Amino acid sequence: MKKTGLCLIITLFSFGAPGQTLRWNYPCKPGTECWNALTSVEERQNACQITGIELNTLSTEELLLITMEHPFFRSYIAHDSPLEGLGFALEDFNGYLEFKRRPDAMKALREVYFREDFSKLQSMPDSAEMGAYSLKWIGLELIMSDEALLTQMSSHEKIDFLKRWHRQLLVKQNYRDVFGGISDATSAYIFYQLMRSLGFGILESYFKPESIKPFQDRLVMTDIRQVEMLLDKFAEYVRNH
Repeated sequence: MKKTGLCLIITLFSFGAPGQTLRWNYPCKPGTECWNALTSVEERQNACQITGIELNTLSTEELLLITMEHPFFRSYIAHDSPLEGLGFALEDFNGYLEFKRRPDAMKALREVYFREDFSKLQSMPDSAEMGAYSLKWIGLELIMSDEALLTQMSSHEKIDFLKRWHRQLLVKQNYRDVFGGISDATSAYIFYQLMRSLGFGILESYFKPESIKPFQDRLVMTDIRQVEMLLDKFAEYVRNH
């Protein structure tokens, strides 16, 4: 999708974090005069840069939470490849670039993700809030699928991570009508990435290389059976470990 076509989506899905106090809260964001005065996506991306705060004074978790509130964060949904969409959404954002440089980035991701209770969806008043909530957390999952971040974990940590991830997945699947297939696909993708890093090939034994590549490189689903098989293997792996 062209950059100019993202403006409506960004407006629809840019919600704040109720009850959450961050040292950077994007003074120029959808709904403000500042935002409305900007005429291009590029200008709005530039307006989202963290200024007035030394990045090295922000904790790794703070940087992550600030990134999750970025006005463009949920716009990955507008792209065929959610991975590429997230890359565009956070392109050159100094808060995210600083976050990825931190050696404890994956630790912060795990702590934030695994303490979230997805059953809170039941108390949300409408589908708009539910949709914004699910897109926010799927966006975090997409960050977690980054190969460079996954390598910050030891083999033992990866196994523990997969067990805890699967427990969260089971909760989310109770709300599949909200989280949708993209959340299942992202979970399958992370499982696939970690199995490869642990020395196990899965899809390669069942599908042709040209069929795997779009999923492997871009998280694009050309064959839903790949996701279904990976989720089955994921459940089997957790049972056996």
